[in-house]
Amino acid sequence: MQKIISVVDLVPGNTVPLTTVSAPSLSADTFWTEFVCKHTPVLIKGAATHWPALARWNRIGYLESRCKDEIVDVWNTFNPAPLLNSAAGQFQKLVDGLEKIRQAPDDATYSIPAMAVPEGWKSDLGGYSFLSQKHERRPLWYPGERLFVYKNASTEWHYHHLDETLTTQLVGSKRISLFRLTGDNWHAFAPLIEANWHHMSCRDNFFANEVPLSKHEGAIEAGDAVYIPPFWWHGIDPVDTGLGVTHAHCFRTTDGRFGACEEPGTRELIRLTAKAHKKHLLPLLSLVCFSSISRKLHQERWWPT
Repeated sequence: MQKIISVVDLVPGNTVPLTTVSAPSLSADTFWTEFVCKHTPVLIKGAATHWPALARWNRIGYLESRCKDEIVDVWNTFNPAPLLNSAAGQFQKLVDGLEKIRQAPDDATYSIPAMAVPEGWKSDLGGYSFLSQKHERRPLWYPGERLFVYKNASTEWHYHHLDETLTTQLVGSKRISLFRLTGDNWHAFAPLIEANWHHMSCRDNFFANEVPLSKHEGAIEAGDAVYIPPFWWHGIDPVDTGLGVTHAHCFRTTDGRFGACEEPGTRELIRLTAKAHKKHLLPLLSLVCFSSISRKLHQERWWPT
C-alpha cells in the first residue's frame, strides 16, 4: 500500500490548542485589532457556513458540471516546499482531474495546488462577517482568491513573508499546526525544515530538545476558517481520505506589519533578495523601512503582547 505523507508531527514541539472563536461572536473590530494587527492566528468556527459551496460541493458531479475547459496541474504527491515545478504532475482538464481524484483508491495521493477559482464556481462562494471591506486591500504578493483541491495531500511546513491569509475548508477536514520562530529558536528549526531534514528517519537527532517550540494546533472542518498571519510557519494534514477543497483568501498586511529588522524572516528575505533578485532589493528595503516608521509613529511594537 502507498504511504500517505503527513507533515505536522515531523517537526517536534509542545502542542497547545489553537485559539478558537465562533464566527457569530467575532466582530470585525475584534478580528482586526486582536488578531490581524497583533499577528495572532485564530480558528474561526462556522466562518463560511452560509456559503452555497458548503451545501453543493459535496455532491458527486456538481463541480464537474460547472467546469469549462480550465487546465490545471494535477500532482500525484503532497504539496512540498519549495514547489516541484510540475515534476510530479501533468497538466490536464480540471474535469478530468476531479474524476481522477474521485476514482482513486483510499491510499492514493493527489493535489491540484493553488488554482484560480473557475468562473462556474465563483457564485457558490461568499464573504466573511468578521472582515470589514475597509480592511480588504489588494494583496501585494499572493492572488486574492485561490483554491486547493486534493486527496490525502498534506501541505509542507512553510510561512508567508507578506499578505494576510484566511484559509477556509469547503469540502473535507484538516488538521493545522502553526508556530512562530524568533531569534532565539530560528536557527534551531528553520534551516532544518527548509532543507527537509524533518522527513529523514533520523530527524530526532537534528532538532535540539532543549530549544522550546510551541505548536498551535486545531481541526478545520467544512465551513471553518483559520487566519494565518505572515511569519507563522504552518503545516496541514488532511483528516479524511476523500476529495477535499480549501479556499484561500488573501488581503494586504497593515502598514506597520510588513517587516522588521529584528524579525529573522525579514532578514532572511533580504538576504535571499540580495543574492538572487537584486532589482527587488531597494523596494523591499523601502517597504521594511516604511513599516518601521509606521510602527514608531503609532507607538506599536513589532510583536505586541
